[in-house]
Amino acid sequence: MSSYFKIYRPLNLFFIGLSQILCAYFLDRYASFNSIFESSFFWLILGTVSCASFGYWINDYYDQKRDIINKKKPSQIKFYSRLTINIHLTLFVILALTSGYLLGIWFLSLFLFTLFLLYLYSWRLKDLPIIGNLIISMLSFYSIYCMTIFSSSIDGFLIVHFSVFSGLITFCREMIKDAEDFEGDREFGSRTFPIVFGRKKANNLVYLLLLFLISLLIFSYYYQTQYFQGTHKYIFYAYCFVFIVIPLYKAAIDIRYAINQSDYKSLSLLMKYVIFTGILSILFF
Repeated sequence: MSSYFKIYRPLNLFFIGLSQILCAYFLDRYASFNSIFESSFFWLILGTVSCASFGYWINDYYDQKRDIINKKKPSQIKFYSRLTINIHLTLFVILALTSGYLLGIWFLSLFLFTLFLLYLYSWRLKDLPIIGNLIISMLSFYSIYCMTIFSSSIDGFLIVHFSVFSGLITFCREMIKDAEDFEGDREFGSRTFPIVFGRKKANNLVYLLLLFLISLLIFSYYYQTQYFQGTHKYIFYAYCFVFIVIPLYKAAIDIRYAINQSDYKSLSLLMKYVIFTGILSILFF
């Protein structure tokens, strides 16, 4: 049973749901627990999680052979029949589109477009340099930015801050994962950035992006002084510096010397850790 649930990437789904819940409550000046859970917020989370689950299932379906090379424990989706997989994918599509319909035309269009992009990504686009990485980072950006459509009273600057943070760090992590899966991807004819231009250039690109992200975060944190008073402000700065900026700086240093699969695996986990600490920083607001 646990192998079945691993296909869903439960930790990733938890991050998605948690980020939306925290944004809806802490970044909306008029929000309360009652106003959130009496609204249509449930459908927003269900639609987003259904789209993500669709992406994980269809990606594992197309990656069955290459994952034998890339991962010590490849997805267990290979033990399920094509009919079972198609039933799951159809269910995710129905849940996502039903949620979008109940939320309104904008979300229906967003979820439909997301499902379409995830299909194209898993089928072909992930094997092209940069394009696949941009798709996942863009979807990560919109998973948070869509909160501005859900509630007009959510702080626009903070939503942009967390959306850009999510998109950029996701792009870096996707590039790192491409370097980690170099051998299997190359054997199956993939043309990811590390394969086309080499791991060293991929490392340098991620290094520059991480430095840019760190600079952007420092500027944003400075601007956010208006949200805090007294000790609260210094606790916020200390948290962001220790749990977000320093780990990102460590990742920027480590990526320059990454060579083998284990190096990239460690960096990927570090990126996931920073995503989590970044989500938790919403609690300060």
